[in-house]
Amino acid sequence: MSLRDAELDAVARPIERARGLPNGCYTDEAVFARERERIFARTWSAIGFGQDVPCAGDAKPVDFLGMPLVMVRDGAGEIRVFHNICRHRGMVLVAEAGNVGRVVRCPYHAWCYGLDGALRSTPNVGGPGVHEHAAIQPAELALKTVGGHVWRDVVFVDLSGQAPAFEDHAAPLIERWREFDSPLFAGGADSVMSLEIAANWKLLIDNTCEAYHLPSIHPGLNSYSRLEDHYGIMEPGLFSGQGTTAYGP
Repeated sequence: MSLRDAELDAVARPIERARGLPNGCYTDEAVFARERERIFARTWSAIGFGQDVPCAGDAKPVDFLGMPLVMVRDGAGEIRVFHNICRHRGMVLVAEAGNVGRVVRCPYHAWCYGLDGALRSTPNVGGPGVHEHAAIQPAELALKTVGGHVWRDVVFVDLSGQAPAFEDHAAPLIERWREFDSPLFAGGADSVMSLEIAANWKLLIDNTCEAYHLPSIHPGLNSYSRLEDHYGIMEPGLFSGQGTTAYGP
């Protein structure tokens, strides 16, 4: 899909006269492919939460932009993100979330990787009962690591490996949330809500950036955090959303 100049001009008008994006931006696979490559793959993107892997040895597979990744909590308590692919024949290593113990074991040929991604063992690679081979150099066959960062228990990744350091990239966001550096509420199962929505990602962003729907969809919320109490938040290229004057930290 190619956007005509007139369509782009209509989107970029002042807010009082602007039009929404053309339908194809929400339905066209070619548009989504460009978004994956130009937006999500070039900077920091969230893929999960630290509470998804609370204990050493916990691993959770994540399909991100069609790419199989896996989050792993190592023995030191750090979260690591790897490509969820064995370096031998490309088998998916972790199919379901759970605790893998001290190693990630490939279900195909039983190659084992430490929680740090290092290749630990290659059973029978040199023949029956021979677990080494001169052509197999473990130091060269560690799991492929994806650059990751955990902020407020959200796990972010940089697929490109070329994004600025997270602290620099997200500096305005970090500063905005600094007054909440001491969390008011503990995490855990009771603080989690999961939604699976069959919709284009931009529709979710559209929804969370406006409060216009509160009186009709959320009358209970609107009774104490009213439509008129809300304001927009926009940091171009970084984040957007809305706030309300009905709450104070």
